[in-house]
Amino acid sequence: MKQILFIVLALSLVKSAKSQNSSGYDFSSIEDNILKAIESKTIPSAVVAVAKDGKIIYENAFGWADVENQIKATIQTSYQLASVSKPITATGIMILNQEPGFDIHSPAEKYISPLKFKSYEGVSSEVKVLDLLDHTSGLGTYFEINYDDEGVVRVDDFETAFKKYGYLFHPSGLKFEYSNMGYGLLDYIIEKQSGKSFSGFMDDELFSPLGMKNSFVGYPNKKGLTVAKKYGLNQTVLPKVRNNTRGAGNIYSSVHDLILFGMFHLKNGNSTVLNDKSIDLMHSYKNKNALYHYYDATYYGLGWYYKPDDDGFKLVWHEGGMMGISSMIKLIPEKNIAIAVILNTFNQQYCQDITNKLSRIILPDYTPEPINIIGQYKHYTSDSTFFGNWKGTIRVGNQDVPCTLKIKPDGNIIIDYLDFTLKSYFTQGNPLPHKSILTMGQVNENSFIGMFPGDLPSKDIRHEFSQFLSLKLYKIGDVLSGTVVAFAAAEREYYGYPYYIRLERK
Repeated sequence: MKQILFIVLALSLVKSAKSQNSSGYDFSSIEDNILKAIESKTIPSAVVAVAKDGKIIYENAFGWADVENQIKATIQTSYQLASVSKPITATGIMILNQEPGFDIHSPAEKYISPLKFKSYEGVSSEVKVLDLLDHTSGLGTYFEINYDDEGVVRVDDFETAFKKYGYLFHPSGLKFEYSNMGYGLLDYIIEKQSGKSFSGFMDDELFSPLGMKNSFVGYPNKKGLTVAKKYGLNQTVLPKVRNNTRGAGNIYSSVHDLILFGMFHLKNGNSTVLNDKSIDLMHSYKNKNALYHYYDATYYGLGWYYKPDDDGFKLVWHEGGMMGISSMIKLIPEKNIAIAVILNTFNQQYCQDITNKLSRIILPDYTPEPINIIGQYKHYTSDSTFFGNWKGTIRVGNQDVPCTLKIKPDGNIIIDYLDFTLKSYFTQGNPLPHKSILTMGQVNENSFIGMFPGDLPSKDIRHEFSQFLSLKLYKIGDVLSGTVVAFAAAEREYYGYPYYIRLERK
C-alpha cells in the first residue's frame, strides 16, 4: 500500500510541477528516469531546464524540496549550487573588470590589503587576479565546513583561514590546482573594490539585471523564497552548513535562474551586464605555460571548464557537489544550447547522467564523453622517472616533519614519516615512525597524485577521526614538491587542509 501511495504521489509531482515544454522534443524518458530515482529514494528532488536559441524550451521540477513537510520542488525553488557558484563569482569579477581602477591582469595583492600571500614557492607579487580565476595561482586545495547541529562553530572567518592556508605551493602559472581558497579571495576582492557586500554586489550587478529573482549569497536575504533542504544518505535531512569561501560554493539559485545565467553566457541575455569580449575570454582563456592535468583534454578558463572537442562540439561547463547538493550547468555555444540540473543530495554521477541525457535529446547525434577528473592519469609505473627514494619534510605550521617516499617499480609506494600526533608522543614525548603504503599512485606528465591513511600534527585537524591524506606533487628534475592535504575520514565532509611537502631524490 505504501509503495502504491508513493507512486501516486510521484506521478502527481509531474502533473503538478510548473513544467514548460515548448520545443516539440520528447522529454518523457527523462521524466520517467527521475521519477524512478525519486521512488527508489536515490534523490529527494531534481530540477532541470534547457534553453536553445535564446528561449527556454523545457523546465520541470520533480520531488520534494522538503520531504518531511511534503513541500514540492518547483522551478523557482532555490538550491545551494556548491561549485557552480564559481562561474557566477567569476562573472562578478569580470563585471568589476569593466570598471576603471581594476584589472584582472594586475597582481592580486594590489586588491586584498591587508592580506598577503605567504610563499613556499614562487613570488607572491606575480600572482594575478587572472591566476585566481583559472586556478593557477599556486594556492592549494582547501575547504572548511561546519554543521549547525554540532553546536561548536569550528570554521575560521576567511581572513583567519587565509593567514593560515593562503600559501603558494607552486609558482603562479605552473599548474592548475583547484582552489576554493582562491575563489574565497575573489569574493573578498569584490567587496574590497566595490565597497559593497559580496551579496549586495551580486544582487545589484548580476542577479537583478538578469531577472534571477531566486538567487542569493549565503542565507536567504529575500522574502518569499522557498529553499530546498539538503539530504544525505537514506534521505536524512542535513543541518545548515557554513563555510568561509562564499565565492567558491555559497551561492543559491533556482533552476530557472540558473538557465537564465546560462543563456546570458551564450549572449542571449542582458548585454549591458558584460560585454561579449569578456564572455569569450571566460570561455576560452588558457595559460599556455600551465599544466592542466585534470579532466581529459580539458582546460579551465575564467570560472568555466571548457573542452575544445567533445564529440565534435566545444563544451563549456561547471559542476558542483558537496553534502546535500549536486549541480551542473552545461553550454554548447555553437548550437546555442544551455542545460541546468540541480539535486538536493550528493550524487554527481546521476546529475551528470541527466545532463548528458538532456544533451542527447536536443542533439541526437551527439554522444557526450564521460567527465572523468583523472582521465589523463596513468599508473605511476608507466613513468620510470618517478622511481626512487625521495627524502625531505612536510611543513605543518612551524614544524618540519621528516619524510621519505619510496616509489618502487614493483607497484608499491611507501611513505614513511615521524608521526607527532600519536598518543604515545603525548605520553612519552617522542614521535613514532608512521609507515603507509599508498592506496593510489598515478602520474600525468610531471604531476603525481596519491592517497594514504595517516595524520599530521596540526591543531586544526580533528584527531578524533581517522584521516586520509592526499599527495599532490609536481616533479622538476630531482625535486618533488606540492601538498599533502588532510581530510577527515568521517560520514560528513569537514575540511581539506593543505600542507607543504618537498622531497629530493636520494
